[in-house]
Amino acid sequence: MLLPTHLVTGQTAYLAACVTVLHTPRPAEALVAVLAATIPDLDHRQSLVGRLFPFISYPLEYYFGHRSLTHSLLLQALAGIMAWYALPRGFFLALLAGWVSHSWADMMTPSGVAWFWPSRLRCVLPGNERYRMNIMGWGELAFLVVMAGAGFGLMVLSQVSAGTGGLIKTAIADIHTARQDYDAQKGANIWYLEITGRDNRSYADISGSYPVIGPYKETGFILGTDEGPRSLCRNETCNWYAEKAVLIRGERQATTTTTFKATHIRAGSLYERLAPLQSAGEVYLIGTVQAKHLSAKPPTVEVSGETATLNYAAPSVIQAWDDALLEQVELVLQLRHAPDQEPPELPSGMKSEMAGLHPLLKKWVEEP
Repeated sequence: MLLPTHLVTGQTAYLAACVTVLHTPRPAEALVAVLAATIPDLDHRQSLVGRLFPFISYPLEYYFGHRSLTHSLLLQALAGIMAWYALPRGFFLALLAGWVSHSWADMMTPSGVAWFWPSRLRCVLPGNERYRMNIMGWGELAFLVVMAGAGFGLMVLSQVSAGTGGLIKTAIADIHTARQDYDAQKGANIWYLEITGRDNRSYADISGSYPVIGPYKETGFILGTDEGPRSLCRNETCNWYAEKAVLIRGERQATTTTTFKATHIRAGSLYERLAPLQSAGEVYLIGTVQAKHLSAKPPTVEVSGETATLNYAAPSVIQAWDDALLEQVELVLQLRHAPDQEPPELPSGMKSEMAGLHPLLKKWVEEP
């Protein structure tokens, strides 16, 4: 097949892989897919890539022949294994999809491909020669048009479709599958969960679409609602019970995090440090603090004794604690903001804060 056909096919194969495994396409990865679609023709001196790298194409064609080694499953598998360990997930998908698509497209021509090289057996698709495509023929033109149309559709699908690994997983609508996909992709997008279920206490129907705040325990979610955060899982320990759950990919976002530690700090002072961040995006707190008389607000604040565990809690939780003295504060501050926005500097913590303490109490809280 001609180079333009391979380029379009490689791009379409990459987009199909993105939709299948729930990966948002990236321009740099798309470029890798296009370049990877040209790699097999290194064994042909008259191809564009062969003319660019004659010191590679000449010996390849001389010793192995066209549509053999570089088109083979063996070389593609070896390259895929190395790329799996050496490249980020998206670039791995792009490289393998572009490279393999070239071989499969060439199988649709009369001469086929030695896909099982070093065997000389030629693989063709379909088996009936009358339905294969001649190079520069009407069949190849029609195939090019179909691939271009499919690529456009897959691009739209990869950006806005249900994100549980494609249509099959969406049909299954299993919360465990949705959680696995969320864990693999969280951070780069806003996510929504379309659920069918009920409230575990009132048994009221809570079916609908809700923004995902974060994960909850091993297989659940924390969802944003008009009444505040709610936990969702497949048992009675959560606020809501999910019969079905489909993960939906939303707009792009960036996530900036830092660790905040303090031996002693007033809740009001901590809230003041978080206030500038809230104008830049959504702020969430993950970690533990120690203080007396703190109230639990499941699922984002759970209290055991004098230790409060924050699980994607909003800064309003800190504000509600007013003038409480927080001790042994260990928090991860997470700011979710627009990808093109430069976030403000996140506070990193302090050893202790003595302001506001009665002089008689300082000796009990001062660092040695």
